[in-house]
Amino acid sequence: MTAPERFFQFMAHKRYIPSWVEKECKLSNGYLGKQRKNKGSFGGAILSRIEKRFPELNISWLLSGEGEMLNANSRVPKIEMMNTVEEESASYGLIMQEFIPLLKQQISQLEAALADKQKLIEMLEKQLKEMEE
Repeated sequence: MTAPERFFQFMAHKRYIPSWVEKECKLSNGYLGKQRKNKGSFGGAILSRIEKRFPELNISWLLSGEGEMLNANSRVPKIEMMNTVEEESASYGLIMQEFIPLLKQQISQLEAALADKQKLIEMLEKQLKEMEE
């Protein structure tokens, strides 16, 4: 299997389409397909662009087929990232606990204002009716 064929495996794994990847790596339209069809390879400049844009891709695997497709650090979620998500979730919960009562209060105020306006409309309609008689 050639490097372009393995790169297509990577793209399929990530659900990337070739035209998007070509734009991201500043390659000409159809470059990847031509390399794959002709059993070609990637030059150093192209590999550098690919590596820069897709740091999770194991370049050794791309070139040789040995090892894992993805670099080890991209396969395992980092503890710091998980902690950040947990902290943000906790913050979100606190904000929502404060925000929901405020929204309920605002709803009550709007309902009261609506009721007042409805009474005013009824009074005006009554006055209009009296004037017409």
